[in-house]
Amino acid sequence: MITIKDNRKPSNLKDSLKDIGLVRGWIIILIVILATVGGTLIWVTYQNTAQDFVNIGEAINPDVVESGLTAEDYQDPAAAEKVTVGLYVNRIKSLNIKDNLWTVDFYIWFKWKGDLNPGDSFQVIDGTVSDKDVQLIKNGTVGDENYALYKVAATITKKFDMNRFPVDDQFLTIVIQDTADQRDKLIFVPDKEGSSVGDNVNVPGYGVNSFNMTEKPFSYNSTMGDPTVSSGVFSQLRTGILLSREDNTVLFVSLIGMFIAVLAALSSLFIMSFQGRFSMEGASMFVLITNMVLITNMVPTGVITVGHYVASLAFFVVAMCLVESAISIHYHNQGEKDLARRLDMVTVPILAVGFIVIVTAMILAAW
Repeated sequence: MITIKDNRKPSNLKDSLKDIGLVRGWIIILIVILATVGGTLIWVTYQNTAQDFVNIGEAINPDVVESGLTAEDYQDPAAAEKVTVGLYVNRIKSLNIKDNLWTVDFYIWFKWKGDLNPGDSFQVIDGTVSDKDVQLIKNGTVGDENYALYKVAATITKKFDMNRFPVDDQFLTIVIQDTADQRDKLIFVPDKEGSSVGDNVNVPGYGVNSFNMTEKPFSYNSTMGDPTVSSGVFSQLRTGILLSREDNTVLFVSLIGMFIAVLAALSSLFIMSFQGRFSMEGASMFVLITNMVLITNMVPTGVITVGHYVASLAFFVVAMCLVESAISIHYHNQGEKDLARRLDMVTVPILAVGFIVIVTAMILAAW
């Protein structure tokens, strides 16, 4: 009897081990790159969110000493006249994020003693108010206290913080300052009990989260050449309105195109026609570019948002699909169809789960 020895098994075993090593190596590469890219995007998003709330605190917190001032500047000068100021926000007429402008109607009242007349000399900082937009509604004297009520329409310049778009909050401030007297002569005292935001105030896409008032000194670090003054420190009444985004339509519109593009790219890995693969992945890239342009047109020029970060992650996922397709084609053409298919099958769940987890983490970090 002649015995024929099968020498193919060791070769097959060796090839199988090689294939397993290649697949494991590809899995490790995907996970490491996803973790690096995702971790960086999540960290940047979290830092932007934290900085947003630091900026809000500095603007409205009376205990935060601002640049150009010292702790002594926050002490109330004994000789300064105190003027009680209240403010009622009647309507926010527009919020033009693209042009960094917002328009508001509000009532403002002053109560004071003595010969001052703050109603004639107040200004809205960073705001445009014409004479016709300031109406004296009522004035008079009760005992030794004077009172004046005005209705004001102002267009205020503000650099909207859109880093967390499309889950952003916006902090609007109305800053009142006297044009004549500095803080050593006049100090505003906020009438917090009488001040508020009207129930009818409606800002599309946002809801009023909180309302606050405080008095803070402000220094121009200049006397403006006036020989009669020494410090250039004025009293400012700051009214802060925190708007939180409540309409998820913008979030949906911003992200839906990216999810569709990523889904199409991942689905292409199930197609055996490599021409069909590259067609779908190319179409996904086109959708992402269109979506990126859409987001860019919704915010001021030069602003990088969470939406851009999500789009960048989606670009990365589609790019990895293109790379995997090229590798898969190589092994397929070498006759290693099983290895090519295994690479396809492990790539889909890793990229899909990684994309969903990272996007969810970024949205939560920004919210």
